[in-house]
Amino acid sequence: MADKGADSGRRRERRAEQARLRTIVDRVGDGIVVASLDGMIQFANPAAERLFGRRIRDLCGTALGFPAVVGESAEIQILRPGGSTVAAELRVVETDWGGEPARLVTLRDITDRKRAAERAEQLEQERVARAQAEAANTAKSEFLAIMSHELRTPLNAVIGYADLLDLGIGGTLSGDQRNHVARIASSGRHLLSLVNEVLDLSKIEAGAFSPQVDVAAAEATAKAAIELVQSLAEAKDITIKLQPAREENLAYCGDEDRVRQILLNLLNNAVKFTEPGGKIELTIEKPAKPDVATRLGAGTYLCWRVSDTGVGIPVDRISSIFDPFMQVDSGRTRQTEGSGLGLTISRRLARLMKGDLTVRSKPGSGSTFTLWLPTADAKNASASSDHSTVAASVQGLGDIGEALLTDLGMLVREFVNRVRSENLGATAHSMRFSELADHIGTYIADVAGILIALDESHGRPSALLADGTEIQRLIAERHGAQRARLGWSREDMSREWVILREETERIIKQRIRSSNDDALRESLIVLRRFVEQGDHLSCRALTRAQATEPEEVAQEVS
Repeated sequence: MADKGADSGRRRERRAEQARLRTIVDRVGDGIVVASLDGMIQFANPAAERLFGRRIRDLCGTALGFPAVVGESAEIQILRPGGSTVAAELRVVETDWGGEPARLVTLRDITDRKRAAERAEQLEQERVARAQAEAANTAKSEFLAIMSHELRTPLNAVIGYADLLDLGIGGTLSGDQRNHVARIASSGRHLLSLVNEVLDLSKIEAGAFSPQVDVAAAEATAKAAIELVQSLAEAKDITIKLQPAREENLAYCGDEDRVRQILLNLLNNAVKFTEPGGKIELTIEKPAKPDVATRLGAGTYLCWRVSDTGVGIPVDRISSIFDPFMQVDSGRTRQTEGSGLGLTISRRLARLMKGDLTVRSKPGSGSTFTLWLPTADAKNASASSDHSTVAASVQGLGDIGEALLTDLGMLVREFVNRVRSENLGATAHSMRFSELADHIGTYIADVAGILIALDESHGRPSALLADGTEIQRLIAERHGAQRARLGWSREDMSREWVILREETERIIKQRIRSSNDDALRESLIVLRRFVEQGDHLSCRALTRAQATEPEEVAQEVS
């Protein structure tokens, strides 16, 4: 009887112990399953119920379905009802259940850990792939930049010799020969423009391009771009109209040369894709807020909208027209020339200047491209406003122009002597006369021609004025690049233009004898405006050239 009592007590203790164990197991966060040696589930806790996605009573009596090796761990996939899976870490220990040997299996949900590890591996793979792509892109951009420089040198020679032949340096040309030379020069310039576009894009992609941000007048920049494309539009009988903003003297922050390049590209495209007799309108606006399609930060913006009555852009092409080498008119039968880089470069330039370039179009109804840039205080707008806006009431401009042409040689000599005496650039005293004079004589001669033309046209715009303005711009920029190659500073450059202004005014005052002092004074103000324009453009070109490689500077002045 005593033995039976002892056995009964041990059974009660065992049951009590199992009850306590069940209580603990039920509260554990990991799934716990007790399986017999033949793999049949005898017990499962609530965590296992959640892990398997099945009720405890459905689990008990079914096969575990996984190899349960004591002392080892393994990663398994649990298939839930409905097809979803859960990753779990399985561990097995020996135990006693109901007086029989059994295996206690713990199942820890590691789905989140597995996903985090997979995501980390994916991110690492993406990082490596991105680094490889960036390295390949940098190598490509460097290769394009080098090849563009190498191509520009012989191209400049081809164009230069074609121009010399056209001038009759090698002898008189027949009509057919002159036509052939003209085709050589035209093809060379077209190829050079394509090379320059590739160079611009490669510099932007390589992060080697930084716009010279300044403050400039929005309307003046628009007029300068229209002047450059006017002859092309007239040849196709296309009308270009400038619609100024309601608010006067709008100014923007940006690189004036690059903004003009963008507008010129948009206008050229509009002319290309507009049928003869069509219309193009360039509108300047300062909207209350930018269009929805723009990628702009906080602040106020002005915009130039170039609208045409051309063929428009198909809906499926609009999203890709800003991609490199993409053209709306593609294929072997396309009617327009181009590399497909113009819009790509234009948008990237706009965004480098903290602006944007957007488009709206409808096939058959034309397109509207909009250039956005931050606004600026009009009082600080640069002196690069349009020369053709000189008031027609200013008298004596023709006399000033004649005086400058008459004494041009003396003016250049005095200018060179003063530059040498002040030893600008620390090397002026040892430089040749031609190096110091550079294209200053040509610049003043062009200024003189513009003054005469303004007087004869009574201040009205003309093709001659437009050409003269562009010639001055080109000369000033090349002069700045030449001074950069010689190692001059911006202060040296500005002082040089002060000397030129002083010597020019001295010549004018000596030659002009006017009873109307007000007219003479106003005429000198107009002249100073031209000289200040040259100072602004050449200093900006000098700064830009100093930021590039030495061989590129050489290309600029070649």
